[in-house]
Amino acid sequence: MRGFLNACENEALHLSGAIQPHGCLLAVTADLRVSHASANLQQFTDLQPDQILGRHLPAALSAPLQDLAELPGSRVLGEVSLNAAGDSLDLFASRGLEGRVVLELMPHLQSPLGTVSAAQVPLEPTPENAAALSNAQQELTRRVMELTGFQRVLYYFFRADGDGEVLAESHVPEAYGSYLGLRFPASDIPMVARALYLKNPWRLIPNAAAASVPLLSTNPEPLDLTWSDLRSVSPMHQVYLGNMGVSASLSFPLIVGNSLSGLVAAHHREPRQLSLGLMEHCAALVRGHSLALGAFQSKNRMQLVDSLSRRLQEPRNILMRHGDISTAWSELAPWLTQQFQADGVVLCMNQRHFKLGETFADDALQVFENWYSQRPGDYVYLEDSLSLAIPGFPLSEVAGVLAISVPQPGREPLRLYLTRQQYIHEVAWGGRPDKPQEFHDGELGIAPRRSFEKWLEKRMGYCRHWDNEMRLMALKLREILIR
Repeated sequence: MRGFLNACENEALHLSGAIQPHGCLLAVTADLRVSHASANLQQFTDLQPDQILGRHLPAALSAPLQDLAELPGSRVLGEVSLNAAGDSLDLFASRGLEGRVVLELMPHLQSPLGTVSAAQVPLEPTPENAAALSNAQQELTRRVMELTGFQRVLYYFFRADGDGEVLAESHVPEAYGSYLGLRFPASDIPMVARALYLKNPWRLIPNAAAASVPLLSTNPEPLDLTWSDLRSVSPMHQVYLGNMGVSASLSFPLIVGNSLSGLVAAHHREPRQLSLGLMEHCAALVRGHSLALGAFQSKNRMQLVDSLSRRLQEPRNILMRHGDISTAWSELAPWLTQQFQADGVVLCMNQRHFKLGETFADDALQVFENWYSQRPGDYVYLEDSLSLAIPGFPLSEVAGVLAISVPQPGREPLRLYLTRQQYIHEVAWGGRPDKPQEFHDGELGIAPRRSFEKWLEKRMGYCRHWDNEMRLMALKLREILIR
């Protein structure tokens, strides 16, 4: 499995040196001289790669660039004709580093929306509650499926641990099975791919099995295709889609703040090409939803902070009455276990241990203390599986911990450990997550797993998950203890 993960993360996707064959590409330097051209250029235009390399960009292509901003990642859409037959081509131009511009040309397709522009897409209202958010997620997948004609659309959300989970799904009746509620390992969308999703409004693969077209250049340096729509498909991803029975793939990033929160991913069993105008419209829908999602999360965060301030008034009062945490322990410890939904709690202070409930045995406590003391920057540390996190951790009733370290002038830090016992639960995966290392017939070597059927993991050695509410409450409690 490690070899598979390394192969995924080490792919320089933006330096593939090739494009997908449903369009052609030209790249120009800051002075508009052509530095790169795709080998299929003459298939779409009257231009020949070997004749245009090193020369100035034709006027028909340079004119639309007047509207292209100077900031890397800026983009502009247009429509041009570059052959004697007068065939219309959609132009997609993007600004790269050092003033370089990548121009991508594809056959013009009429949008089923007519003249409706992305700017006319109404903003999505902020959901009032979790149920309303779930309905909005489902409606987004339905709307994207309706507009694109793809057979399946998934709302794929990234969990805090990096894994993905399908929270909503729309599919046509003849589409086999369902991915709703299934989880996928983080390695299915490696970090190198997630970084590219952050920089592009969509990723279209009309035919995953199509052979890539090489880029030609007089310069041996590979062209940066970070902002390219035609960028070739990774061989690893081609096999992955083939194993899913997917020929065409279309994905839109869910970006909240500056972070990638998930994807709206569409799949089709046959090759399928869409117009630029339609994809721009769908991208605007997803951006509107992302804004509403961000507003919903901000509202919930503010409500949670207000709620925690009220709940933490009680430990403040307890500590003020007693004046010292050790004398307040008999009253404070029950509050801690209840509010943190813990099975037990340990206070380590001045070489003394105070315990309540089901917590560490002495040998397990010693191992954790030694390990935690080597992490001085983790003032608040949450772990669902100590047996996985700490080599040699002894057999223990305690599976997970929330640890808080509080400095004491002139003495070792005060440590508070809230513990949870093992909680055996099932995780529904889309295929077995620990079996990606299958061998492929061709030159790829290691290929993604072949099955995406529902696979249930009975998860042992974990406690109930410590969520963000617990983390925030621990941080607020730490502030109280410091004061």
